[in-house]
Amino acid sequence: MKIDHDAIDQLIDYLLDCALRSPVTPAVFKEACLRLQKAGLSLLRVNMSWTTLHPTIEALSMIWWKDRAFDDITPFLHTEEDSQEWLNSPGYHVVSNEIERLDVRLDQDKLPYPFPMLRDLKNAGGTHYIIRLFEFSDPGEHTHENDGMILSFLSDRQGGFTDEEAQILKRVERYFAIALKVALRERIALNTLTAYLGQNAAARVLTGSIRLGDGEHIPAAIWYSDLRNSTVLGDTLPGPELLQCLNDYFSATAGSVIEHGGEVLRFVGDAVLAIFPSEDQSLKSACDKATQAARDAIKRLRDINDLRRHQDKAPLAFGLGLHTGELMFGNIGIPERMDFSVTGPEANETARIESMTKELSCPILASRDFAQHSPESWTSLGEYPLRGVKRSIELFALK
Repeated sequence: MKIDHDAIDQLIDYLLDCALRSPVTPAVFKEACLRLQKAGLSLLRVNMSWTTLHPTIEALSMIWWKDRAFDDITPFLHTEEDSQEWLNSPGYHVVSNEIERLDVRLDQDKLPYPFPMLRDLKNAGGTHYIIRLFEFSDPGEHTHENDGMILSFLSDRQGGFTDEEAQILKRVERYFAIALKVALRERIALNTLTAYLGQNAAARVLTGSIRLGDGEHIPAAIWYSDLRNSTVLGDTLPGPELLQCLNDYFSATAGSVIEHGGEVLRFVGDAVLAIFPSEDQSLKSACDKATQAARDAIKRLRDINDLRRHQDKAPLAFGLGLHTGELMFGNIGIPERMDFSVTGPEANETARIESMTKELSCPILASRDFAQHSPESWTSLGEYPLRGVKRSIELFALK
């Protein structure tokens, strides 16, 4: 089949346009593969895999097959980086040996490399396999400092890729890499900011809300939880075990907040400050989500403590205060070091409500302003003065 070089030029323009707009989505990758195929290249399969900065995911991959359904992005966890499938793959071979390009003919009786994946590709009808390594940074001392991508092309043409096809692939592969690298940089920035600031704050910062005083008033349900006996735990447990306790507690509390649509704003030592923003002034939906998160946190901690008991470890406990209010959500600090968080008297009152959980021996307390949105879930304990708050507040326990 004759190669349509005008279509190749249009593909390159398409990838550059996508790089400028970002990000490279699965739809963009699929379209680029289809354009290569329609331009006359004998493509059976295209794979693009890249490392990513993520606490649990080591790499991501997109694989396109001719005449097959497209399966979107596949994640590979950090725990899979030492799997036999990866260690015995062409990808690992080029990455670990820093081989820029590997060109393998599959239409022969004996394959030149003992990779099981090459046999699978041959059995699927592949005749010629080319894999290309792109490094996006200079090699670092640690593995996690290195980032890049591997891009592979598989032909099903008898005799493999022609010389013309091979030259076209060399030309277009750099544009695949450029488009992905631009998208990755934006995605890493968003993922990193989201991990440290929360999704809402990260989006605001990336869209330009970066000056001191930038912010807005938002109605929200407010969550403040604190780990019990943290001083004793800190004095008696070795560092690694203490960190495990904190992470178990955070997975129960902060994990529940995120699972139910809330946003964790800050870890204050072993305390969690979070909000459930409301799109209107009624706050009912936000309070319902926070109540569901509170119930979920109790269940999660119960499961964690069941496991801890089997390990002869002391159970964990926390106190939780819930409140509502209109908060100022924006930048505070100094120009050299800012934080994107909430301010307002209601945030301080929520922390005071949580402190009453010890005095009333009740792990979860809510204000009347919060409980009135789902009275069937709460029971009144009466009014109590709060330290630093001029008025008494009626407190409610979760049923």
